[in-house]
Amino acid sequence: MENAIIYVRVSSKEQEQEGFSLQAQQKLLKEYCAQKGYRILKEFADVETAKRSGRKQFNEMIKFAKTNKLVKHILVEKTDRLARNITDYAHIDGLMERDDLTIHLVKENSTLSKDSRSHLKFIFGIKIVVAKNFSDNLSEETKKGMLEKAEQKIYPSFAPYGYMNVEENGKKILKPDPSSAPYVKKMFELYATGSYSLLSLKNKMLADGMVYRNGKNFYKHTVEVILKNEFYTGVFYWKGRKYENAQHEPLISKELFREVQNVLTKPNKYKSRKDLFAFTNLISCGVCGFSITAQIQKGKYIYYHCSGYKGNCEQPYVREELIEQQIADLLGNFKVTDEIQDMVLEELQESMQEQFESHNAFAQQIEKQITVLQNRIDNAYQDKLDGKISEEFWDRQTKKWTFEKEDLSIKLSSHQKTDTSHIKKANLILELAKNASTTFKNANFDHKRKFTQKLFSKCFLRDRNLDLELRSPYDAILLGSKTGNWRP
Repeated sequence: MENAIIYVRVSSKEQEQEGFSLQAQQKLLKEYCAQKGYRILKEFADVETAKRSGRKQFNEMIKFAKTNKLVKHILVEKTDRLARNITDYAHIDGLMERDDLTIHLVKENSTLSKDSRSHLKFIFGIKIVVAKNFSDNLSEETKKGMLEKAEQKIYPSFAPYGYMNVEENGKKILKPDPSSAPYVKKMFELYATGSYSLLSLKNKMLADGMVYRNGKNFYKHTVEVILKNEFYTGVFYWKGRKYENAQHEPLISKELFREVQNVLTKPNKYKSRKDLFAFTNLISCGVCGFSITAQIQKGKYIYYHCSGYKGNCEQPYVREELIEQQIADLLGNFKVTDEIQDMVLEELQESMQEQFESHNAFAQQIEKQITVLQNRIDNAYQDKLDGKISEEFWDRQTKKWTFEKEDLSIKLSSHQKTDTSHIKKANLILELAKNASTTFKNANFDHKRKFTQKLFSKCFLRDRNLDLELRSPYDAILLGSKTGNWRP
């Protein structure tokens, strides 16, 4: 009888309550074990998202599987219960390839091992990327709600030192903190005189009784961060955009802020030229491991060479054209036909159908909660008019319910706007692979740089030859292209 371990996961306690229970997954996997005749050595369960690596029980499962050679099988309900990020996917891939374990995706009626055909491994890698994209979409839509708040010139995040987050008329806003705002003003006024260093200013503020957030001592860097923060003039930055005349009250004038910046500014600051070249800081030396840097010779020829921080690395200089040609030659090996592309997308659409349904059900549940809150507000208003409740009670409860509605509306917007874009992203991956070599050759240096970052996880240069390692799922696409073994 072969031994197996079981892994189950839900993202939150709320999911447990709405039908995504751990018990339901455990029941399914135990029945599967009974059918296959497997002995269950251990069970692992997480109640947290798989979007990021670091799940406690997942890590314990990986450790147990690696150290216990009796384990032959890992059972999980489906792909997105197992992983939604590339780091965890790498751990799973290692268990298959190095430790000879078989992964069973029970609900998807699929198994994976080191002997599985490249098509199956490719589909598995694509599903991980798609699941990550699905989570990312939800996060993006939630951030749009915060962006809308920024558009109203209200800072949508945690208050910097000198301010405090308060609730007013059902909205979270920022107001000066009476206990810390005076210290911020004093720091700017003192430093503008030019009589203080960052360290001496820090010591002065401590002597005057300034206490930072954690109630403990603070560092010289803390002083520098505060003095460089334009937020105190009544502006803020959000997602790369500057919002002037924000709704929070300025603590200092713009003139005082400019004076402080002049004192802080150091002349002759060195500017890096790394962005002038396509591959600097993307390629490492295959001999000593340090970065490959670049320089222009005769005003037009770009040569790459080892930075040689460990001494005199004797690796030869390489023309940029040779590096580009080697990358283009590798990308030219991608062979993705229209038939293969249609087959992969069809399988992805089928595998994600259940996730769509769960997602829509959750959105409907949020709508019901919003309706309940609105009914409470309407009924309480009528009770206030009828004299059944006091004005004070009405005001307090309405603020509370309005705030809850605002949070739920942001969450609902996230779910309503998440569509099949993750399938479109998978299609873009395949399209990129089909035309990778041509696209790379025709790109400018900035796009070549981004292209290299997107496709390759490791790049080493030794004796003028590149050793390139593709990111997932492009590595599986290349394997399928070389073997022609796409179908299960």
